[in-house]
Amino acid sequence: MADPHATVTELAGLLAGAARDGDPLDAFLYAAGMLQAAEDRLAGTWTAPRRLVRHLQDGAGPGGDRAGAALDRAAAGLAWHAPALRPAVRWTHALARAIDDLAALVLRPAPFPSVLYRQLVRLSEPATGRTAVRRVLGSAVRRPPSCFCGFDQYPSDLAELARRFDAARPLPAELPLLVVGVRTSGSYLGPLLAAALRQAGHRAVAGTTVRPGQRVLAGRERELAWLLAVGGHALVVDDPPVTGRSLAQVAAGLCARGFPAGAVSVLAAVEREVPPMDGHLFVTIPEPDWRVRELMSAAAVAELVGRRVPGAAGWPRLEVGPAVRPGRGLHRSRPVTGYPADGPPVPLRVETVGLGHLGRRAADYAAALPGLVPEVLALEGGLMVRREVAEAAGVPVPVEVAARYVATRQRVLPVGADRSGRLAGRGPVWEEAGRLFAPLFGRWATALRPLLADPVARELTRAARPYVVDGRTTAGRWTGRGGQWAKTDWAEGAFSHLDLASYDPAWDLAGLAVSSGDPERAAGVRSAYERLTGERVGAARWCLAQLVQIQRGLTDGPAGRSARRRASARAVQGFLAEEYLSDLPRPRPGDGPGAGWCVLDVDGVLETDPLGFPASSPRGMLALRALRAHGFRPLLATGRSLPELQDRCRAYGLAGGVAEHGAVAHLPGRAPLPLTDQDGTLVRELASTSGSLDADPLARWTARISRRQPDGRYTGLDGPTAERIATAAGTTVVAGEQQTDFPRRASAS
Repeated sequence: MADPHATVTELAGLLAGAARDGDPLDAFLYAAGMLQAAEDRLAGTWTAPRRLVRHLQDGAGPGGDRAGAALDRAAAGLAWHAPALRPAVRWTHALARAIDDLAALVLRPAPFPSVLYRQLVRLSEPATGRTAVRRVLGSAVRRPPSCFCGFDQYPSDLAELARRFDAARPLPAELPLLVVGVRTSGSYLGPLLAAALRQAGHRAVAGTTVRPGQRVLAGRERELAWLLAVGGHALVVDDPPVTGRSLAQVAAGLCARGFPAGAVSVLAAVEREVPPMDGHLFVTIPEPDWRVRELMSAAAVAELVGRRVPGAAGWPRLEVGPAVRPGRGLHRSRPVTGYPADGPPVPLRVETVGLGHLGRRAADYAAALPGLVPEVLALEGGLMVRREVAEAAGVPVPVEVAARYVATRQRVLPVGADRSGRLAGRGPVWEEAGRLFAPLFGRWATALRPLLADPVARELTRAARPYVVDGRTTAGRWTGRGGQWAKTDWAEGAFSHLDLASYDPAWDLAGLAVSSGDPERAAGVRSAYERLTGERVGAARWCLAQLVQIQRGLTDGPAGRSARRRASARAVQGFLAEEYLSDLPRPRPGDGPGAGWCVLDVDGVLETDPLGFPASSPRGMLALRALRAHGFRPLLATGRSLPELQDRCRAYGLAGGVAEHGAVAHLPGRAPLPLTDQDGTLVRELASTSGSLDADPLARWTARISRRQPDGRYTGLDGPTAERIATAAGTTVVAGEQQTDFPRRASAS
């Protein structure tokens, strides 16, 4: 199976094949991917110095900008003057010119020119043979182009953007224009926009691409000087923005290179509110005007089904349901039900899957996974028609079914090597795992994390049998009834705009484990996979996969923050228990005190909170192990909520304890025993009157309140606020660094 994270050498072979087949769209997509990977390699985009510069630019202001400019000059100088790199630079420029021709052909389909075919074949040869081009660029890896995958953009959207730009700012046809694509998607959108402008009559349109924070036209100083001298205009294009930060950075970079603000325009399709672009013309296509909306209209969907689904043309009736889009960067779909004259209704679903070979993966993977994903009936123009599988509402997918899907996918979709280690700086799972531990290094995190945390995370997550992972295995992406289950959204999670590249089955298994919110199901899916494959998923590997899934999958806000902290704590508890306590006998109901009871506090004694969630340490686990091994029965006394106390007793095999500052007792296997007739309702009501105060949703008998600071941190309450709430509610105050607790007042003796 082809690796979605293809190298320049692999893409070159595919480009030659697309040219032979006369397929301009696939040829364009392969060539644009090659150019993106090559330009990133030549600019040193993913090198350690460049990543350090990005960190400085994010947090150090002008100092970071100066460092970035210096690095850009060095990279450009090296690319232009190092003899070993000159062939690669010349080849990259030739590839960019061929991409311009392909973009024109994509916008206005015509027979594939023989001249262009020969040109593409010649360009493919240096990237596949024993040449300097292959030595320098052959191993560079394409990054996912979200524009023609999850964002459902079409080339005609770029033609519409060009038309709207001309309407908003009419310019002389001979005035030079510079189209700047913001990589990654800008490597695809930029050439298409430039081609659309040429086809609209503009006679001097040049193109380039850049990462935010890098210098535009680095190494092309003569071209820049000429553009500025003749009053040229720059157009910046990228994916549908959220904050618009990347577009604004590139626009600011153009101004820093000498373009007046009025000579820099920004163009993009937009999904929601238009972010501000102060000082620049912002030309947009609102989401209702996107080409995909027309293709996914009820009439167009009915026509597609009637034409492409066998037998559908003769159905007396066809019902098309409302369009659905789960969220940003996720594909649209419509349910369709056909009513044959002589049979039961036929449930179908039409959904967008991406263009060209980017969309064909859905059908290719489905063909390799029969019975595990819905049957694909047709694929055309970025739309897929598949069978709909009946859903059992509220019934979770059995862990054996999920484990079998992951095991089968690993077997039928193998790839030659785990390339995630080559994706440094692009957010692979191992890098995100290493980033979780950055707080342990304090002020030296930027320097020490790549040296200490990243290598460990990279080794732990390296797949022994790499495959094209699903990447989207959360509980809501399974459907079934009566023992027939199918995985939906099976094609793009491994190659999406969210990065998080992985080749490890633990990543897919952890997606279901984390989303279920049930430690027993989490353990069940892991053990089921191990039984099916004979491959052990180690405790550390399992813990890291869960932690990254938790950070990726749980929402912000009070409930999301609480759930994320608890789920992260559970993942680490499971790891520590397996490593330090799994060989000790677990206590049984009715066991006596043994050598004696031992009461431990949790925060600051058994656990600390350096990672953003509470976790114990090897020393804490060794102390707990020593107590249990010598016959002592540890109990916990904590201000944390009852569910958090229960989590620790379950993971560590403890005899029980008291939670919420003595308000409720817990003994495993028994119902909670409240020790007070009060609860925290009144405190929570008082706190709810302030928009910056959040109540811990897990606390019941007491209340735990945090103040959400403007920078995103959570702190305890100031003294006057805490005393005001306590006086009104008749509680006491227990101040903490990240929260303030309000337990009941002790009764007078």
